[in-house]
Amino acid sequence: MSLTLYPSFVLSLFEEEGGVFCKLAGRSAGCCMRQVGDEVLTDCPAEEAVYYTGVWYLDVREQESPGGLSWLVDLLLDIYAPLGLSVDVFDPLHVFTAVFLSQATSYHVNVLSWTRRLWRMAGDPLRAAELAPSIGGSYQLRRLADAVRCASRALQSADARRGLLSCRHVGPKTADATLLFALADTTAVPVDRHMVRMCRRLGLFEGAREPRPSYCRRYRCGDCPVRGSCLRWLASSRLGRLAGWVQTAFYVHERLYCSRGLCGECLLRRECALSI
Repeated sequence: MSLTLYPSFVLSLFEEEGGVFCKLAGRSAGCCMRQVGDEVLTDCPAEEAVYYTGVWYLDVREQESPGGLSWLVDLLLDIYAPLGLSVDVFDPLHVFTAVFLSQATSYHVNVLSWTRRLWRMAGDPLRAAELAPSIGGSYQLRRLADAVRCASRALQSADARRGLLSCRHVGPKTADATLLFALADTTAVPVDRHMVRMCRRLGLFEGAREPRPSYCRRYRCGDCPVRGSCLRWLASSRLGRLAGWVQTAFYVHERLYCSRGLCGECLLRRECALSI
């Protein structure tokens, strides 16, 4: 469970102490989870706990076929079989808050500190966003209130991705991370630096570039005239409902191995163009 929560924006709604994760805000605030062996013990409602722990996704992962990229998925499963997808479809604005604040800063250092302080001040994300400038001077905190107000409308629209992209200071990565972790859309791929570097290392989607915000705001992905060179579209169309999980596994792998220079211990080194 810890591995699944580590890369998830849902972690911003929990605080961990002694292996026990307790929910600070949102639906069922105050409920707790802990893992004992292969079993998760929790007083969170069962229909929520399966999402928070990522267990809901394990069946999806087994049913989905990656087509020509089965070699990649099989390799990642060998390494990260316990990794699920922790999402919170019950508190989308809370999740968006963490996603938005993560722009150009450290999630595990700054964002988790900010959000946990905010949830103690106000459980409602709209009120918390108004209070955000009082806990620091970072531009992410100053911009949060306008973004959360806009996102509250966008998340209720028929096309949530383009609705989110209509909000100021919201780009494709922020929109896609919100779709993935707040709406459980596992075809959404937040194209961050980890995704880009891992694709380069493994020779995936050569020549593809990050999503272009101006096109994302004008077109749905399937209608976009430049989708053939878009990393987001290529990953989503080739991997289907595995796309968000693969991106999450890439994030974990980059943090655990690549950023630490542990090439000699990396189980992907035979496929890596940059391995020493």
